[in-house]
Amino acid sequence: MKTKRSQLIVIAIVVLLVVFTAYKLSGNRSKIKEEVTIAQRKVDKIAVSVDTVRCGVISENVTATGVLEAAEVLNLVSETQGRIIKIYKEKGDKVGVGEIIVKVDDEVIAANELTAEANYAQYEKDMERLTRLSEENAVTKRDLEQVTIGLKKAKADLINARKALSNTSIKAPIAGYINNDFITEGQLLGGGAPVCEIVNNSSLKLNVKITENEVYKIQVGQSVTIHLTAFPDKSFTGRITSIAEKADNAMKFNVEITLINDTKTHLKSGLYAEVELPVKNSEKLLIKKLAIVGSMEKPVVFVAKGDKAARRDIVIGQSNDTYAEVLQGLSKEELLIVSGQLNIKDGDDIRIVK
Repeated sequence: MKTKRSQLIVIAIVVLLVVFTAYKLSGNRSKIKEEVTIAQRKVDKIAVSVDTVRCGVISENVTATGVLEAAEVLNLVSETQGRIIKIYKEKGDKVGVGEIIVKVDDEVIAANELTAEANYAQYEKDMERLTRLSEENAVTKRDLEQVTIGLKKAKADLINARKALSNTSIKAPIAGYINNDFITEGQLLGGGAPVCEIVNNSSLKLNVKITENEVYKIQVGQSVTIHLTAFPDKSFTGRITSIAEKADNAMKFNVEITLINDTKTHLKSGLYAEVELPVKNSEKLLIKKLAIVGSMEKPVVFVAKGDKAARRDIVIGQSNDTYAEVLQGLSKEELLIVSGQLNIKDGDDIRIVK
């Protein structure tokens, strides 16, 4: 009897435990279901961030490289012959127009000039005398013609002699620096022999090549930005001075840019340069490229309309690494979704976060 009562007690306890466990599980299921419902409501509104569509300037630059060249480079040669008796300017020296660089022995040439002057003076006197006589018909026409021809020849000889004497002082035809010289004092110089190389760096030239798609986007007189490897922290301004009318064999057009030399920096020819040719620089309706869904050929964006996302098919124009120009599909001041747009569809609920 006692054993039967104990069994009933155990059974009652087990039943109570089962009922209690079922009750707890039922309560947990309700709580979990409620939490899931709340979470579902939160998930239904997708978190996004937005940016305002605005007007701005987009710059599309064509980059080309080249080497700076001096505006003038002249290889000076001798127009006379003789022994060098004095060198006034050497390699590295600055020269001005007309400054004497080299003096050649002129003793014989100076004597030739004196002879030419005397000969010319004699013919002038003969011409005066025969002219007076011809007025009195005291001289033949042939004699007068011979003196006239002789005077012209004497004048030509005198001009040549003076020129030859002048050539013994070899002068700089342009201003600049003597980059190299090829002479020594006492050297016997021949006609046509190289004397020195003069480089004028007061302005520099930069020749670069661009494609047929780019050549119509620039114009003569346009300012450009030049970067030099030798001066990584500085930029220089040049101006387009000419654009080739004909492409080369590689189907590229030469563009010449002139750069006025900065006296403080004093740039030298031969420096490697990179130039930025601004082919577009005007105010446009711009968006951030990261907002675009899909390809650049068929771009799609989403805008925030209250708490809804609205899909827009757009047409874009020029672009750079960050921004794209919008030609169609958006208006200024609209709120463009720039993050979270990959997870939304047209009409989805959204909540804007910062």
